[in-house]
Amino acid sequence: AYKGIPRNMWILASSMFINRCGSMVLLFMSVYLTKHKHFTIPQAGIVMAMFGIGSLVGAFIGGKLVDKIGYYPIMIWSLFLSGVMLLVLGQMQSYYFIAFFTFMVTATGDAFRPANSASISFYSNKESYPQSIALNRLAMNLGFTIGPILGGILASINYTFLFWADGITCILAAFFIYVVLPNPSRKNADAEISATSKEDENKENNAMPAERGVLSPYKDKIYLLFLVFTTLYATAFFQFFTSLPLYYKNVYHLQEKYIGWLMAFNGIGVAVIEMFLIYHIQNRWTQFKFISLGIVLLMIAFFMLIPWFGISILILSMLFITFSEMLAMPFMSTYAIKKAPQQSMGQYMALYSMSWSIAQIVAPLVGTSVIDNFGYNALWLVLAGIAAIA
Repeated sequence: AYKGIPRNMWILASSMFINRCGSMVLLFMSVYLTKHKHFTIPQAGIVMAMFGIGSLVGAFIGGKLVDKIGYYPIMIWSLFLSGVMLLVLGQMQSYYFIAFFTFMVTATGDAFRPANSASISFYSNKESYPQSIALNRLAMNLGFTIGPILGGILASINYTFLFWADGITCILAAFFIYVVLPNPSRKNADAEISATSKEDENKENNAMPAERGVLSPYKDKIYLLFLVFTTLYATAFFQFFTSLPLYYKNVYHLQEKYIGWLMAFNGIGVAVIEMFLIYHIQNRWTQFKFISLGIVLLMIAFFMLIPWFGISILILSMLFITFSEMLAMPFMSTYAIKKAPQQSMGQYMALYSMSWSIAQIVAPLVGTSVIDNFGYNALWLVLAGIAAIA
């Protein structure tokens, strides 16, 4: 499953692992805001939506900058500035300052996403895209396994420690990339683009007329339609970070450390299984059939929370969410990267990132609003409906 992945992809994945080991603020933010800052659930939803608004801005600007100055400096500065913003956010007490610096965390940090996607296309080849993406996600989820567990322990001591741990790991990841990952010169990058352009040109000669010459993602109707359904899936999936922690805390009355372990179960599952799963199934079915199956599993994960109650149900639901993620997300990323021409890779990847950012705005607003007015069971039905459309 790991055969043929270039060395620089392993370095890139290692930096992702370092960064994700500190991924804990977003996971516990809704609980932090309601239980420790005593904000209302709708107020918490607005602050959580600021993560998405910042992500939208960061991804858009990041995509533009990637096409202008390259992915390498964007990755470094994005991680560094996001780390600084996290350290500042942890010191804020006012609702409005917390909302503003929540926005700043992802406005700086999510410029990393299109840069990272573009770097995968540079450091790997089209044949190894699914494996390279899966390796990147493996690193993310190994870190994501450590992050919630460590975050739950730190939150039970003092929530301020979450912001320090998350911020410092972002800064460490930036330094790791700067020191270890080779910096491609603009000349080499342009040469790579030129070589890839010739390859793409040969393929375009055999393409259908409607597919030729589409260099702007804003004119690529199929790609834009794909992004609409990606956003719907992401809106349902992002309840993992917003509504589910509240559900665990308010309905099951779980302590933070147990919430951390339960959410780490997702990271462990993806880290252990996904790489081998993708390797064995990637050529057995179409990308969109795998994505659709993943969405169906997410619907089941929400449905089972309605009639049944118990820790075993929470674990089983998390298992379905985990398999949903493993089937849907890698093939979504693979499609987005393969669809993008090299000359406008940054803009294509920015729009892909922005579709997730939009979902990150909508998800907490929808989730907290439905919970506040109708309860959790109504939310699970709404989310299953959104996923069914996708």
